[in-house]
Amino acid sequence: MAREESFFATFIKVSKAISSSLDLQEVLDLILKNAVESQGLKAGVISLLSKKDNHLKVIAHHNLSQEFINKGPIKADMSMPDVIETQRPAIIENIENECQLQYPDACKAEGIAAIVSVPILFKGELIGIIRLYDDKPREFSYREIEFLTALAEQGGIAIQNARYMQEVKKDHKKEVEELFEWFNSMSGTGMLDG
Repeated sequence: MAREESFFATFIKVSKAISSSLDLQEVLDLILKNAVESQGLKAGVISLLSKKDNHLKVIAHHNLSQEFINKGPIKADMSMPDVIETQRPAIIENIENECQLQYPDACKAEGIAAIVSVPILFKGELIGIIRLYDDKPREFSYREIEFLTALAEQGGIAIQNARYMQEVKKDHKKEVEELFEWFNSMSGTGMLDG
């Protein structure tokens, strides 16, 4: 019961951060830190899916070495492709028994023994993945996966909010530039000379 209360408190903290912060990086870092700590895990990453080149781009990480982060490009169809194909969480309870890893040696060097990957969806579309790591083989309960899925949904909302705000800012800037150009063209024609 105490663990479920902790999940609930974490979920509330993340929800408040999403609704009160326009800083996407701050929100993603908070989601990731809370996901790792609430599950008693070693580390984690949040990656966005680039459909253009079918790669996952790390946009937030917690408690991982720079060497691991820079290990190479992450190909979506080579790194736990089940998550991409099914849009459902995938668990590797022990990496020693797994062949779906793109960089198994990098995982071992980083001290990773178990992995859970949860898709980040927005309106049914896969936009990224939260991947969490443990330093020992581990099973994940239904409740833990349910909680991580809820956090991933919050991450999807935060990412889409940030994308929307970027579009609004870009549109606003364009409108201001067009208005400024119009004003300059009008003032140059003598129409504003009384």
